[in-house]
Amino acid sequence: MAALKFSELSTDLKTLIVSHILRPTDLVAVCLTSKQLHEIAVRFLYRDVPLDIGCPHDSSLAAFLNSRNIGLPYIRKLDLYLADIPDKCGQLEQAHFATRMILEFLPENILERFSWHPWQNFSAGNLELLYRKQRRLKNLEGISLDADPWDKLNKIPNLDELFNNVRKVYCFPDNRDVLTFCGELLRRTKRIESLNIHTSFCDDSDHQHYINPRELNDTATEPGLITSTVFSHMLPFESCTPLNITKLDLQKVNLRFCANTYARVINFRGLRDLSVQRCPGVDTFLSEISKSSNLPVKLLDFSIKHKDNDEDDGMSALDGFLCLVSGIESLMIDFSNSETLPQVDSIVRHSKTLKTLIVHAADGDWGSETTDELIYDANDFKKICEQCSAIEELSIATPDRSITDCDPQQFNTWGEPYLKLANLRTLHFTVWPTNKPSSAAVSRDTYIALLQVHATRLFDTSLTANPRLNIIAFGTSDKTYDRRDSPNLVIFAKGIAPRIVGNSRKVKGAVDEDGKKAYAQEVGYHDRRYIEQKSECLELDLGANKVKMPVKDLWDDD
Repeated sequence: MAALKFSELSTDLKTLIVSHILRPTDLVAVCLTSKQLHEIAVRFLYRDVPLDIGCPHDSSLAAFLNSRNIGLPYIRKLDLYLADIPDKCGQLEQAHFATRMILEFLPENILERFSWHPWQNFSAGNLELLYRKQRRLKNLEGISLDADPWDKLNKIPNLDELFNNVRKVYCFPDNRDVLTFCGELLRRTKRIESLNIHTSFCDDSDHQHYINPRELNDTATEPGLITSTVFSHMLPFESCTPLNITKLDLQKVNLRFCANTYARVINFRGLRDLSVQRCPGVDTFLSEISKSSNLPVKLLDFSIKHKDNDEDDGMSALDGFLCLVSGIESLMIDFSNSETLPQVDSIVRHSKTLKTLIVHAADGDWGSETTDELIYDANDFKKICEQCSAIEELSIATPDRSITDCDPQQFNTWGEPYLKLANLRTLHFTVWPTNKPSSAAVSRDTYIALLQVHATRLFDTSLTANPRLNIIAFGTSDKTYDRRDSPNLVIFAKGIAPRIVGNSRKVKGAVDEDGKKAYAQEVGYHDRRYIEQKSECLELDLGANKVKMPVKDLWDDD
């Protein structure tokens, strides 16, 4: 039987093939190939659309929203950002106008999520238009508005149809009005599966939206303003039916007295994804969900970021929780002011399922000159690598090593166990190599060139043991929310470097046809997603992002 040509395949098979194309520029190239491929590729090209608004380029939105644009009906997620322009006078008003134009001309009932990313008040009129025309939204966000929206929203016919489709609620309260808005969203959502509460209340007592922490947070005798407002429809908590959600994300929420609030309004046993970041009293929270009545039955993803106290209560509670729960696939731990790292036994308990491991801890506040990141000794690291053989992403601190040393024996002895991770795809080091024994700082370009040599050596070493290793990164991004490359994160990809950026020409030293020699090519923060999807560990906002690259300042005369 003769081999089939791509042009002879059915439309369904072509669609399946095109669905594996990740890079948007490649999808654009496919769109220009033929009319049929154009109709197929736009489904994936337009699924997630980010737009910069509030700039002179807003005039091009007319072409984007043209009825002849066959990609519009396939938009599922729309992210709006304020454009970075020098003159910001009147920019917000222009952005509101552009947002209204977008919502007016988009096809109805296509969006699943709409996100307003500027930290500015969103127009209540635009929100009413969004809820009126997009009834299939699965994600709703409680954000700051310029007016009370419910007078207009309650006039929308069959508004309950919108909330019947909602599965995820994101709460971003920074004042009383937003808390009330979030509480109303949660009350109307009957089939919620995911809840995010990220607070950002002002600490300045002179600010107009300042709220005393004693009023804001839970106490031993009564719930605080956050819980009593967001979960107001569930009061009294002693007799409420808890929410059966699968994902919970808490950020900057005081959990010291969570036993009488969160432990009653949420059924923790059904959680599959739990994230707790910068939450005071997290030791109490972990102790509470470690009880048999609250312990998650099948927790797959667990993320915690915490500043511990002098007694290391948070780390002790974390070790106890990890030893009780089972089946974690993704584990992220980021502690500061801690004297110890998590116990190795609490990590290897999940050896059969663990695929992503991110472990970082510092003995002081991140960014302080006297703070050092804690490092596992060679035997502990070896035990982790030997028993957790399914790991695909690894982010960890390493011992001091010299970037100019051709054979750093100390690092080789410590880091050799990672070669046992045959499924490893992304390797991330937060500790920067030094340029010792030289006492003079090198320029950034020189340092990155030396870092590239170091990454190439690691790729060479792992060719046989870790054939899937595609990404090696150093440092931590401090711009994870800005959609920009961070100067504090350097990422290298393995392979034929020009092909990574779309050019087929080979480079001397690149991987040959037999794959016997590796080459490390620097890539951007966003580009690496199209090279290796299993690199989500680089997207996290780790405390180590305050540790800068040890290079000479641009204006240093030396």
